[in-house]
Amino acid sequence: MKELPEDDPRNFYQQANVHCAYCNGAYKLAGGEEYQVHFSWLFSPFHRWYLYFHERILQSLIGDPTFTLPYWNWDNPQGMFLPEIFDDKGSPLYDEVRDQKHHKDVIIDLAYSAGEALNTSELQILRNNLAIMYRQMVTNAPCPALFFGNALRGEGYDTKSGGGTIENVPHNTLHRWVGDPTTAHNEDMGNFYSAAKDPLFYCHHGNVDRMWSVWKVWVASIVI
Repeated sequence: MKELPEDDPRNFYQQANVHCAYCNGAYKLAGGEEYQVHFSWLFSPFHRWYLYFHERILQSLIGDPTFTLPYWNWDNPQGMFLPEIFDDKGSPLYDEVRDQKHHKDVIIDLAYSAGEALNTSELQILRNNLAIMYRQMVTNAPCPALFFGNALRGEGYDTKSGGGTIENVPHNTLHRWVGDPTTAHNEDMGNFYSAAKDPLFYCHHGNVDRMWSVWKVWVASIVI
């Protein structure tokens, strides 16, 4: 994708610009309201759609209709590290615009705030991460309105932004954890307009999408 002509809509950076367009005010709703796919119930379906077409492009380019995007399983203790393949500077999956302190040997922090590092053990961070996943998937998400976020509607409706549980944490926190704090706006992963320039974006969102599927199974089992 990166080697395609710059004006080819399948080009990696052209596809990254799609995310920018839908997340940085390029489109407006009726009445002039900014069209923003984050912080509302549009978050999960939009990114599923986005991954679907990204995957279709890759299938076409490599001639394999069975190819599927891998996901970064940051909900599992074994996956709570930057995947090694993305940390190889010789790989096209590497993005130099990342926090260089957060590499494959450093456990992720699902409660991360930009610029702040936990002064605690790896084991305690792991325990915190598991507690966060349970809270965001189970305790705080017993119904669709909480898991998906607030409704986004057009003109004539009272719309109040508010993301769902998984969008807020760990989705947002991992974007900040990966982004480069030495840049002006925490690029690449730490900013809407640049996030999809990092190949890790697609595997991160692959797992966000997987959480939707996992949550559907769990919530269907609730006896009211």
